[in-house]
Amino acid sequence: MEDSIRMCRIGHQDGIETIVATPHILPGIYKNDRSTILSQVAELNNALGKLRIPDNDPITQFLNDAARQGPQSTSGLQSTIFTLRSSDVAGAKDGRNQQSTIKILPGADVHFSSDLLERLERKEIVTVNDQGRYLMIEFAFQGIPYQAEEVLFQLMTNGVIPIISHPERNMEIGQRPQRYYGMIRMGCLGQVTAMSLTGEFGPGIKKSAERLLAKRLIHIIASDAHSLDGRPPILSAGVKAAEKIVGKEEARKMVTEYPGAIIEGRKPDVPEPLSP
Repeated sequence: MEDSIRMCRIGHQDGIETIVATPHILPGIYKNDRSTILSQVAELNNALGKLRIPDNDPITQFLNDAARQGPQSTSGLQSTIFTLRSSDVAGAKDGRNQQSTIKILPGADVHFSSDLLERLERKEIVTVNDQGRYLMIEFAFQGIPYQAEEVLFQLMTNGVIPIISHPERNMEIGQRPQRYYGMIRMGCLGQVTAMSLTGEFGPGIKKSAERLLAKRLIHIIASDAHSLDGRPPILSAGVKAAEKIVGKEEARKMVTEYPGAIIEGRKPDVPEPLSP
């Protein structure tokens, strides 16, 4: 709980006001389920509700130090989507226009499997904000299973839109992005990790992230935070990097308008994808 609260304070100082907590779900490794996640989110929100985060919080120096660090080995349990408020990102860290609390919403980053629809129907896994509308899915880093498109189509025909997390870190997508392009054309959404755009996962992943972004194959920028130090909940640097590729307005939409619509269960008005 102490680490969770400190991470929320770091995010607050970076201008973040809403966090979708998305712990990994992978049977046999990450044994999270819907009831556990909902309970833990409620517990954290209750703890945060008893606190007031001052604008001059001394965590600012820690945030600045953490932002300069590269990725480190972490437990891999706590990836997240973040939504920035619409105020100036460059001014977000100095405490202007900041609210005193931060809200946590439930979700999960679910490892791809052929029975995703059945697991959803059994209420074993969690959609974004538990609304049954958007499901975050991650593929193994090495590639994409041959039946993936069929499973994604099954989800969409049942009213569930897949959000593919960190596609820039998938080897197959990096080498042959055309298949991923087909998934976006099908109606899926894509979410990039901010640290990929800033080069903190290496130049190869940065190049892949930039190419997907330039082709309008990314719709959300997320912190994918896992820890206080190696992978903290910081978005502003990634947003600034994205601005150089898609422009300031579109980069802001990726941390405000688009994730805001997803949280509310609405369809975001995203640009048409371009063939990579």
